[in-house]
Amino acid sequence: MGISDRLGQLLPSTRQAAEEERLLRLYWNRAELKKELSRLQEERHELIEELKKQEAAALRADERLAELEAHLGDPDAATHALVYFQLRALWRSCGERLLRFSQQLQNQQQDRERRRHLIEFDQTRRRQVADLDRRILEARTTADKLETQLRKLEARLVSLRGFWNYFRRGRLAEEIESIRSQWDEAATRVTDLSDDRADAEEKQPPTFEGISIDGKRIVNTAVIAYAQQLVGLLSTGGLAMLAKEATSKTVFDLRYGNREDCVRLMALLREAKQLVGRDSDDLSGLKGYTDALRARATYRSDADTTPLTDSIGTMSPPESPVSGLESINRSGINVLVDDYWDVYEALLK
Repeated sequence: MGISDRLGQLLPSTRQAAEEERLLRLYWNRAELKKELSRLQEERHELIEELKKQEAAALRADERLAELEAHLGDPDAATHALVYFQLRALWRSCGERLLRFSQQLQNQQQDRERRRHLIEFDQTRRRQVADLDRRILEARTTADKLETQLRKLEARLVSLRGFWNYFRRGRLAEEIESIRSQWDEAATRVTDLSDDRADAEEKQPPTFEGISIDGKRIVNTAVIAYAQQLVGLLSTGGLAMLAKEATSKTVFDLRYGNREDCVRLMALLREAKQLVGRDSDDLSGLKGYTDALRARATYRSDADTTPLTDSIGTMSPPESPVSGLESINRSGINVLVDDYWDVYEALLK
């Protein structure tokens, strides 16, 4: 069979393999396109659902706005609404102050522990260097003594002449070799200890891992004490409890007595806003709250940073609650149980 005949047999086979490869590529491309189409259809469906949710939310917002406009259009109801929104503003203001106070304490505690971390590392390094200096001095003293002894023995060996000193020279040579070996060890020890000392001097402090558990407890007890103090500062007229109630109910559900009661509450709210805004007055006596709380606070485990709610104590409700407090639990106020001023957002975990 000639070469041309063999080529004639190979060409159809090559064309068939190329055609099969092209068909395989088309198949895989079709499969990828179907996967992409399916993904796009799912994405379109999700977007349509999200659009429906947004449209429903916008419709509900419009309805609530219309309801609020009608509510504020009523002169009697509008007065209660003013009190309601001022109470919510008071709550938000106290929460912001509590959060800022927590951040300030956190920064101070972190700086304090970082400095202590560096001081302890530096003290440890100084002790290590001092110990190495002592050991280097001991090793160098030993090496110097051995070197002096070695020189004396070598001089004595040189002085021993004559065949009658043959055995004495042998014994002395062995002693010299033993002393030289000890000197080599002592010199090596001096070098190794010097290297260790250089490493200790150049050693960098380890990474500061952040505030410790005890540090977080210090911050958290102070924050809780501050929340308690704010409750005490705003106990007049039951403002703290009224502000708490305003966070859990709508403006349409609350009434604050008659018009005179509302006017009186708004006057108290103006005074409360000024009181909370004065840092010196606001923080006066906080140390007493904090020390008392820290003395009785207990924790579920050694790793917990927030005290058990029962251990922080319960504050008495206002003696003369105003109208509107009927639905509130007046058995006492626990700032953790009731999450006063959103205290949990200000606590370190």
